Amino acid sequence: MHVVSKKLGTVAVLLIAIMSAVTCHARQNKKAEADAGFYLSPHLSAGQTLSFITYRVISLYGTGIEDSVVTLPATGTYIFQSSPSSDIIRWKADVRMDGKRVLKNVEGEYRDHGTTTCYGGKCSLDTNASGPFYNPTFWGTPQGELKAGETWTVTLSQPWELGPPGTQTVTVISVDKVNGIVVLKREGDGVGPYEGTHETASVKKDSKIYKVATRFGRAHWSGQAVIQHGVIVSDELLCTTPVELSSPDFGTVEVQSRQYMSVLEHPGAIGA
Repeated sequence: MHVVSKKLGTVAVLLIAIMSAVTCHARQNKKAEADAGFYLSPHLSAGQTLSFITYRVISLYGTGIEDSVVTLPATGTYIFQSSPSSDIIRWKADVRMDGKRVLKNVEGEYRDHGTTTCYGGKCSLDTNASGPFYNPTFWGTPQGELKAGETWTVTLSQPWELGPPGTQTVTVISVDKVNGIVVLKREGDGVGPYEGTHETASVKKDSKIYKVATRFGRAHWSGQAVIQHGVIVSDELLCTTPVELSSPDFGTVEVQSRQYMSVLEHPGAIGA
């Protein structure tokens, strides 16, 4: 009886140890699921596809000039390829930029946690206001558990698609642990032109076109994105900037630059 009791005691100890290990592992998994990477890091498999509809508007308006508006709509479908590293996302894509150009079966990569884009044999810092994946350049690299109401600051060191260098605050609006979804808001300020801006512009006044010098003031931008496991489900941003226009024959006027963009994930493939 003593031997039997001893064996039962050993089995009981083993069972308790196993149960404790399982419980500990479950707690660790639960904790991991709450970490920022669970929501913000994409994990894609070869053959997987993602499609997006994007839209961008650039306008210049104010007293003394006729409104100038440029629209840049586009659609695209990515087919993801095998990659040698989890930090490299390889893709082929069909893209239609309506009224501009059509790209068929083009190849490229996202590197450095989505901050670098490689295309056409060249790699560069991704300065697009948004894209298919979470970009730490704009959203930062939060650590640990994400909670609603949490905030952090991101410094933008160079001009980007919609705005100038500056500082922005990112706020966690909501977190859905079951579906791996986080909603983030961004709001920031900076002084100067956005990426690709020229020192001069052509504006129309009283049906006559003038070439004027531009001086961009303090920009303010805000927007909100829905992100699921590192993939942008939706994203929108609005940036407004006062701009001084001047030339000897035109004089000087203060107008407004207004830019906004949107990115929406589409459920099916979109042909180019």
